[in-house]
Amino acid sequence: MPDLTPDRPAPAAPVPFTYEQDWFHTKTRTDSWAHKNVRLGFEILGDLDTDALLTAVRAFVTRHDALHLRLPADPGPHPEQRLRPIGATEQVVECQKVAAASPEQFTRYVSAILSRDCVAPWRYGEQRPFAIRLLRYDAGRHALIATFQNLVFDGRAHHLFAHEVWRDYEAVRRGDPVPDRAPSFAEAAARQRAGTTPAQRERALADWRERLGRLARTRWPGQDRTPAGEGAQEPGAEGGMLRAELDARTTAALRAACGRARLGLLQWTVGSFVHALASRTGRTEVGLWTSMDSRPPRDRDVVGMFAASCPLVVADPAGDPDAVRDRVRAGLLNALKHQRLTAAEITAVTREAEAQHGAPVGRDIYVNLRRFEGDHASVRDTGELRITADAYELRRIAVTDLHALHLRCTEYRDRLLIGLRYDGLRVGGATAQAVLDDVLAAAAAQAAEPAG
Repeated sequence: MPDLTPDRPAPAAPVPFTYEQDWFHTKTRTDSWAHKNVRLGFEILGDLDTDALLTAVRAFVTRHDALHLRLPADPGPHPEQRLRPIGATEQVVECQKVAAASPEQFTRYVSAILSRDCVAPWRYGEQRPFAIRLLRYDAGRHALIATFQNLVFDGRAHHLFAHEVWRDYEAVRRGDPVPDRAPSFAEAAARQRAGTTPAQRERALADWRERLGRLARTRWPGQDRTPAGEGAQEPGAEGGMLRAELDARTTAALRAACGRARLGLLQWTVGSFVHALASRTGRTEVGLWTSMDSRPPRDRDVVGMFAASCPLVVADPAGDPDAVRDRVRAGLLNALKHQRLTAAEITAVTREAEAQHGAPVGRDIYVNLRRFEGDHASVRDTGELRITADAYELRRIAVTDLHALHLRCTEYRDRLLIGLRYDGLRVGGATAQAVLDDVLAAAAAQAAEPAG
């Protein structure tokens, strides 16, 4: 475990919003963003030690102070969040025996409960920012489902929960102690806020002003143009989702090639996507929004909200692919350097850009990036237990994507998962498929290049 500072704020001490919390809270209050909690769902088959699992989950919730945050009942535009530590006798996991007629009916019930929790609004002032449930069908079948308010829980936190809970479960089973301390979100949030000087903020505003102005000039057309030789727009104009996966051998070879080029695997993938998109559509500039985790290395294991999005515009995107990837890498690093702005500042500079260029700053193309340590394994078999992650689908929840294209890249040690959702009215399925095929072909070619 990392070396931890022993001092923490008193239980009633106010905790500053991170810049990302401020942005998220403002958007959910004033924009069209729909509320959605972060969700996890594990199917557990085998001889589960229920007490050990409850101990492991409680330890996670107790040591990560982001899950102790409480907001006023009516938070308003600028709420003050405070820590309310977990009580010694407070129940953090709701246990339920489900009287289902079959394992299939049990699975449907779990999916329904997880779906309800996923969209349930946080009851400010009275509810913990999480709901964790252990559901039992019989001695050999359980479900652990959890939802967390996105204001205090991002993609990195999602990964930490999945890793730490099962790590601690095994420790409890062995009789080993589990950590009772973790890096503090309250301290990390205070460092983030205190570490931004007025001069840095002015440079960040100027940088956002320039990027947003370019983004306003690169709006995606309202209707996709059919590439030459493809014929008329294909059926299925409502859009869809394309998926691809690079296996362990290809991922390892590609990562090694990226290392020689001083690129991260996700940076390479975004650059290749931008190049393929421009080559297929004739764009002379590609503007997009990309996810950005602002955690510094010392705070990599802090549970909390440090994830937001930022604009990026790439010039000459159909040029030399290696040069395009380098520009994307430089753009991502520059965006991270200038990420610390309040929601009010971002809103103001966005309005300036829109007024100057006479066009709205859209979110036509969005790129979501996630990187997890360890191998990709949806199923973990310990001999005693078979644990399947993401085992429960959402029910009766429609997913609406406002972007023309939404690229999702998830990197594991042994796998790269790519998803590309497209809006059929602005990007036809054939165009989206061609872009994804180009990325995969570039990956195969890059991975096949000899070292040195």
